[in-house]
Amino acid sequence: MNPVGSGVRAAREGVFEDAGAPVPGARASPGPAIAPAPAIASGQREHVAYIELFRGLAIILIVLGHCYTLAGGYFDDRNLPPVMSWQYVVPTLIDGGTSYFVFISGFLYRQVFFGRIAYGDFLRKKALYVGLPYLLLASPVALAEIVTGIFYVTAVKDGQPYPDSPFIEFVALMATGRMVTAYWYIPFAMLLFAAAPLFDRFIRLKSAWRRLAVLGAFLALALWLHRPASNLDPVHSLLYFTNVYLFGLLFWEHRHRLMPLLVRPPVLLLLAGAAVSVAAAQVFLQHSVGNLERGAGDGLWPLGFDYMLVQKYLAILFLCGFLARWGHLFAPPLRFMARISFGVYFIHGIIIAVLTRMAPALSLPHSRNPILDLAIYGGVVLLLSVAVTLGVKRAAGRRSRYIIGA
Repeated sequence: MNPVGSGVRAAREGVFEDAGAPVPGARASPGPAIAPAPAIASGQREHVAYIELFRGLAIILIVLGHCYTLAGGYFDDRNLPPVMSWQYVVPTLIDGGTSYFVFISGFLYRQVFFGRIAYGDFLRKKALYVGLPYLLLASPVALAEIVTGIFYVTAVKDGQPYPDSPFIEFVALMATGRMVTAYWYIPFAMLLFAAAPLFDRFIRLKSAWRRLAVLGAFLALALWLHRPASNLDPVHSLLYFTNVYLFGLLFWEHRHRLMPLLVRPPVLLLLAGAAVSVAAAQVFLQHSVGNLERGAGDGLWPLGFDYMLVQKYLAILFLCGFLARWGHLFAPPLRFMARISFGVYFIHGIIIAVLTRMAPALSLPHSRNPILDLAIYGGVVLLLSVAVTLGVKRAAGRRSRYIIGA
């Protein structure tokens, strides 16, 4: 029995959906890496093991990508040296992991929910397993930000400022997720879920050319718009990431034609080389390791070429093929991380905030080796996040899904 392609129950719903019941898939032995897909019984969902492993890897990369400041700030775009070295390609490959989340969510929406659940029931599940944990975890932090004066909003009408309003400040924090690293994703994700009927219409398009035209239009829009500054505009984020979600929807439908190609070693080598080359171009030509972001005063013209988005498309194809072919070598830890991925997502931002405020990043001990420091502090945050997630799950049992989404 293949340890990657069969026999594994997918992690439960969070921003990602349940991948369904197991059926045979990729082979771990030499030879063809992907066996022909067997017939799926009515009502049964195919288990796609490389997507489950991808989810576990994605949360690890996302946690690492949020630890740059904690690890000394070497990889923050504001602190980059005038002359860049190849070590800066590493954080460029790590950063932008949200695209992985969005791709997997689109893939699993097409597999799990499309045509299987009413729109109201779909939103109710997301409200319970995504929205409710967000309210429970983010609200106390938002109130603390307001009470301590760390965050405030000045409302202006007709040129006259209004008195400070804690209510307006609370609404602003909850609508943007600004109070905790990575929480911006939740308001954006809720908009993504609310747009499900539009994605259903896309799926039902009978013309492949129309689908590709829609995907191309949203990809062009993203390359024009870039991500919003500090990720604080959920509508802007929706416009930027819709192309990746659509890509996930289409990948599910064409996976049986794509995967036999993507698992071939020469193709994997080509994709890996292309992704690294695009990351290197961003580092050496754009002098950046992060995402291009559009602020309020940046006008409407593109601010540069969005190497990061192109790199993530290449990386998605590479990681799907790599994990389908060789994922069995890393399957136990990645499956474990996939099962608790959304809990780790909710918890790691709070841990980063606590560590940063208890000991500001610049006062923490550092080795002065940026890669080593990132590995150390990223590992610490990841271990603490896993420990807290498992503690909450053990204490709350099944109710933990309403608290931390896992």
